[in-house]
Amino acid sequence: MKANWQSRESEPSDLAQQVSPAHVRLVELQTIPMPNGILGVAEVSRHIGFAVHRVYYVRDVPAGQSRGAHGHKSLRQCFLCLRGSVKLSITKGGQTDSVTLDRPSLAAVVPAGCWRDLSDFSEDSVVVVLASDEYDEADYIRDYGEFLRWEHGDTPVTSVPYLDLRRITDAIGAEIELAMHRVVRSGALIGGPEVAAFEAEFAAYSEAPHMVGLGNGLDALSIALRAWGIGPGDEVIVPAHTFVATALAVDEVGARPVLVDVEPDTGLMDITLVAGAITERTRAVIPVHLYGHAADMDALHAVTAGRDIKVLEDAAQAHGARYRGRRCGSLGDAAAFSFYPTKNLGALGDGGGLVTADAQHAEAVRMIANYGARVKYQHEIAGRNSRLDPLQAAVLRTKLGDLDNWNTRRSQLALRYFQGLADIRDLHLPAVRAWAEPVWHVFAVRAPGARDALQAFLSERGVGTNIHYPIPVHLQPCYAGRWRKGDFPVAEALAESLLSLPLDPMHTEREIDFVIMRVREFFGR
Repeated sequence: MKANWQSRESEPSDLAQQVSPAHVRLVELQTIPMPNGILGVAEVSRHIGFAVHRVYYVRDVPAGQSRGAHGHKSLRQCFLCLRGSVKLSITKGGQTDSVTLDRPSLAAVVPAGCWRDLSDFSEDSVVVVLASDEYDEADYIRDYGEFLRWEHGDTPVTSVPYLDLRRITDAIGAEIELAMHRVVRSGALIGGPEVAAFEAEFAAYSEAPHMVGLGNGLDALSIALRAWGIGPGDEVIVPAHTFVATALAVDEVGARPVLVDVEPDTGLMDITLVAGAITERTRAVIPVHLYGHAADMDALHAVTAGRDIKVLEDAAQAHGARYRGRRCGSLGDAAAFSFYPTKNLGALGDGGGLVTADAQHAEAVRMIANYGARVKYQHEIAGRNSRLDPLQAAVLRTKLGDLDNWNTRRSQLALRYFQGLADIRDLHLPAVRAWAEPVWHVFAVRAPGARDALQAFLSERGVGTNIHYPIPVHLQPCYAGRWRKGDFPVAEALAESLLSLPLDPMHTEREIDFVIMRVREFFGR
C-alpha cells in the first residue's frame, strides 16, 4: 500500500518520490518476515529521532468519532497504526497535512508545536503513539484558538524570567538525550571520541588550531598560566570589573593579580591604563570579552609588543563573538572558555576549554590537566585532574550547531532593547564599538542612583533581572587588605549601577517588549 497524503499545497501519491512536508516525517520501519511471524522494528536513532518516555494506544473508537484535537508545546510523537487504518492530520504554520496510516510498517514522526487530529478510524484499528516525555498537562493546548495565539506568540505576557534553562531543553532536549545515550552506550566515560570530536569542532569554530577540554573556565585560565610557567613572583594584569574567577586564576598559580580600571560605557579593560601597570614582573595580561563584547585586542597587542608578555583571552562570555571579523579565541596567545550552563554555549554542568594556536602550549595544558602525565602512570610533573566529561562534550557538540543561530537571535533581541529604550535619559544602554560583533551574553544597562529601585520595581511586576557584578573584584572579602575602596572608581560605579535585563535566544519579542514597557513605566516615559 501507499501513503495517501492530502496537502493544501500538493497531493503526492508515491511515498518514495514525494518530499515529506516540514511538519511530519514519514518513516518506513524495518520489517523482518520470519517463519513464526513478522517482526517490526522502530529504532530511536534510525527511525524515531527522540528517546521514548511514554507509550499509549487508541482502540475501539466508535464509528464517526475522532481523537486528538489538541496541540503540544514541546512533546514529540511517533504514530503507528498496528491494525486497520486511521487518518492523521497535522496543522502547523497555517498548513494542514494529512496521511492515512494503514500498515504497521509506516510511521509518522511529528515535531513539537503542532496541532494534531486522528479521524476515520477503521472498525478494527489499533493506534500506538510513542511520546518523547511523560504526561504533562502544562504541555497540552486543548483549544484551537489558544493554539493559534500560542503559535503566533500572541499569548499575553504577564511575567518574564531572567533565564529559564528548561526552554533550551524543550527546544533540543531530544537531541541532547540521544547524544548522551550515545556516550553511555560507547563505554568511553572519560575522554574518548566525543571529547576529541568536540575539541576539534570547537577549535575550528574558534578559528584556532588546538583546543583542550577542561573541567571548568577557572581551570582553563589557571592551567593556561601554569603551562606558560607563570607562578610566584610574577604579575598578571586583570580588569577590575569581571567575575572573580579571572583574578582567582592568577592567585591559584601563585602569581599576583594587578588590576586596572575599565571603560565606563563598556566595562571592558581600559587599554590606556595597561602600559602604566606593566612592570618588569609582568608576565601576562588577561583581557575579558565582557558580556560577549570583545576587548580592543589590537590596542592591547600594541602595548605588549616587543615584551615577553602573554595575552590570555578570558572568553567565558564570548562564544562566537568577533573582533574586526575574527573570532574571539583566535586573538591572543590563548583563550579560556567556560561552558557553564548559562553561557551562550553551555553544558549540563561545569565544563571549560583552552583554545590556542601553540601546539606546545596545548600539549602542556593537556599534560597538567591529566595528573601531569603524557603517558599513563608516567607523571612528569605534579599535575591535577581537570577533564571535560564526554557526556558534556556530547551535549556541547549538539548545541554547537545551533550557536550561531542563537547568537543571531540574541542580537535581534538586543536591537529591540536599543530601539525601545534609547530615549530614556536616565538609563544608559550598552556601548558597542565599531570593530565589535557582540553575542550579547548579557544585556547590562546602567541606572545610576536608581538601579536597586528599578530592580525591585521590575521584580514586583514579574520581570527577572541580574547584576553582573554587585561587588567588584578588589572589594571581595577574599581580597580584604590588598586593595581599598576608591582604588578603581569606574568598576565601583558600575557595580552600583549595572542591571542585566532578560535576554537569551529563547525569549520572545513579546517578552522583551513587556520588559521595555515596564522599564519605561519606571522612568515615567
